[in-house]
Amino acid sequence: MSNRPLYWFPLAIIALLAGLSMWLQYTIQSHKLGFLTSDTRIIDYMIEDFKVTRTNLAGQVIYTLNAKFAEHFLDNDTAQLTTPRLVAHDEQQGTVDIRSKQAFVTSKGKQVNFIDNVVLVRDLHDGQGPLVLTTDYLEAFPDQQLMRTSHPVQIRGNFLQIAAGGLELNNRTQTMQLSNRVKARYEPTH
Repeated sequence: MSNRPLYWFPLAIIALLAGLSMWLQYTIQSHKLGFLTSDTRIIDYMIEDFKVTRTNLAGQVIYTLNAKFAEHFLDNDTAQLTTPRLVAHDEQQGTVDIRSKQAFVTSKGKQVNFIDNVVLVRDLHDGQGPLVLTTDYLEAFPDQQLMRTSHPVQIRGNFLQIAAGGLELNNRTQTMQLSNRVKARYEPTH
């Protein structure tokens, strides 16, 4: 009886481990060199009934962001939200309530991009009543209380209707800058 098969078995195991190590090293280096396509999205967690609240140092709510469903992507630290709602609270400047079908949140939550059937309601709690803005895309910067879009917008209030090709709305300074083919209709009260 020959002992040769006993020697070949450990050598076959070592060869298999060496082959797996080379494959693993190639795979990791390929990813570092960018062989992954930009479409590759790695979801590291999902949340139903997502809600985030930001407060000031006194514990007062500055804004809340919630969604029916949220997916967080590990590869670029962004999130995709389904039926999102952002409500910014300010006793002096009024509230801003933004809703849409979908939104993308950038890393660290600095920017929220609302997409598809975007509705923004700005209520200054005054005699003019709320302004309702509709568009298909809106960028919101919650910490700066700034919203902007370069897409067509429709704005309705109690006494006015405005159509524009874009806008920038600063809730902190209570200013709205309209751009591109602005058409306005104002009906003063008697």
